Amino acid sequence: MDLNKKINRVSMRNNAYEIIKDAIISGELEPGRKIKDAELSDQLGISRTPVREAMLRLEDEEFIISKPNSYTMVAPINITETKEIYSIVVALETLALQDAISSVTPSQIKKLEKINKKYSDAIEADNAKECLRYDIEFHNSLVNLSSNKELEKILTKLKDKILRVESFYFHKASPKQKSLNEHHIIIEGVKNKDLQVATTMLRENWMNSLSSILSDMS
Repeated sequence: MDLNKKINRVSMRNNAYEIIKDAIISGELEPGRKIKDAELSDQLGISRTPVREAMLRLEDEEFIISKPNSYTMVAPINITETKEIYSIVVALETLALQDAISSVTPSQIKKLEKINKKYSDAIEADNAKECLRYDIEFHNSLVNLSSNKELEKILTKLKDKILRVESFYFHKASPKQKSLNEHHIIIEGVKNKDLQVATTMLRENWMNSLSSILSDMS
């Protein structure tokens, strides 16, 4: 058995998967774009087999859709799916805060404040890409306050979908200063161990973002 050959194939497939998924999430491969395994394999400099395998995995995850003997394309952004995912993420982040708020440490609070300061600086610099980066980092850090690793895994998968939507619409729609202020209130709620304040503002933060995006999508 040639183990190196088998490992290399798995590695190529995984690399192809990550590269294509990142291109879809970032919008480099925009929603509705037709894609072909031959073109992607040329661009990646690898054979078509690992690219096909990566595309099948992305189709299972609904980043790609295909019609047999017709086309394969980047999945359009679906309004209903977007609403559903945001609602689930709100519920799960709320659960994370419920799990963590009684035992949050000063160093964890300081980390949230530092991220929010970077978010503020990115807003001041009018850098939409960095704004999105620190907005996502802030919410990930909230989840990481919890010791529930399974919750983190579930949210990571869901947030790939949200990141794709926000990468496409964030620069247009997001009321960034309002979001920054909401983050500050969440931090104060966590610092004071006030679960109601923290979770109420957490929900408002996500729903305001969703409302802005849906307005831009319509």
